[in-house]
Amino acid sequence: MIRIYIHAILYAASGARPFDDSVESDVAAFIKSVLNYKGITCVDSCVMPDHVHILISVPPDNDVLKTLETLQYWLQDFVLRHSNQLPFLWSDRKWLVSKSHADIASVGKFFRKQYAYHELNNVEQEWNDLLDLEEIEEEVPLPKTAGNNFVAACDNLAFAV
Repeated sequence: MIRIYIHAILYAASGARPFDDSVESDVAAFIKSVLNYKGITCVDSCVMPDHVHILISVPPDNDVLKTLETLQYWLQDFVLRHSNQLPFLWSDRKWLVSKSHADIASVGKFFRKQYAYHELNNVEQEWNDLLDLEEIEEEVPLPKTAGNNFVAACDNLAFAV
């Protein structure tokens, strides 16, 4: 079976920091459960105070965008129910970059360096650094298609809504 690997980042809007230490590990487990329920394997994740990195393995017929939107909605509800955090909204901006199976270990290392990285850098700097790292010249508008078969043909593209 063909699997597509995607590094996705979901950002909280307006500087919200909904994922504090009290819910971080629970959020990671919740993400895995939701994605599994939707037919996507969460290979790795990194929950930061204001955004979430996930490395997912997706079958070609899965609507990744719809699944990520569902995940965002359910995460909002989860955080409200399981923490003392205020309600928050998600940014429309998403990071989606296809990865090869050979990239899995390096993405995992990248995730483990996030806390040290964010002591010095904000999410805007991270976005720009990722564009440089992936050697992406410009952001590509996210296709408004049903289904995500387009992902199989994309190599190292960042999509921003």
